[in-house]
Amino acid sequence: MVATDYSDSAGSAVHYGVSLANRFGSLLSLVSAVEEPYSASAGALVDIKKRIREQALETMEQVKQEVSGQLTNGATIDIHTVDGDPGRTITRVAKAKDYDLIVMGTKGSTAARELFTGSVANAVIKNSKLPVLAVPVKAPFEDINRIVLAIDDQSIDGPHVLQPLVELLRAYGAELIVYHGDRDGDGQGYDPKLPEYLSGITHRFEVRSGKEGSISEGIQQAVKQHRADLLCMIYHDRGFFGRIFNDSTVSKIVFDCPVPLLVLQDT
Repeated sequence: MVATDYSDSAGSAVHYGVSLANRFGSLLSLVSAVEEPYSASAGALVDIKKRIREQALETMEQVKQEVSGQLTNGATIDIHTVDGDPGRTITRVAKAKDYDLIVMGTKGSTAARELFTGSVANAVIKNSKLPVLAVPVKAPFEDINRIVLAIDDQSIDGPHVLQPLVELLRAYGAELIVYHGDRDGDGQGYDPKLPEYLSGITHRFEVRSGKEGSISEGIQQAVKQHRADLLCMIYHDRGFFGRIFNDSTVSKIVFDCPVPLLVLQDT
């Protein structure tokens, strides 16, 4: 599911959605949420919503025609408009339609500026049970050849949490670097079952010492140093990463990078 308002950022998200649909031979759904106008008389409100919906459908139909010729491997495409607040509506529709992944564009100059200031993308990440791929507006599409998985010191509920990442790695034949910022300097601290969960996947660990602030910077540096095409993190309401997803100051440091962010759900 590509949730879009057809800004420039949405265009980047569509490119990633097409690539994923082709890799998995899956359905690609373009979904646009139509919000209530803030001020209008009852009759005018109906007309405004109708026009907005018609414009959204017209735009999505144009994109559908452009994208259809790019689909391979049995991938298909459809389009939908839905009424309601985008954050809540996207989450509701994704659950009702049984999608596997939500892809969203971020409007800020970096993913952080859009994701972590009460934005739609942040609301979806926090309320959805599905993985979310957030694509910064300045991130041109790149094939996914190398992924950095940043992990903290919290346990992971099980291998199912990492399954979307594992499937992505296999589909693209990508390399995985597991990055851990070690706050106490003992060279450990991450879930000891993680190597087991990644069994059969080519990966390597990179552990660096540092305090919380330098850990945030370390994630950013790891993405740049390894020329990663994707940053992956696990969302849970505990530990250092729990604070990152609820602290806009810290998150801006962590996500000041030009690559998409895949957020897996550990709930």
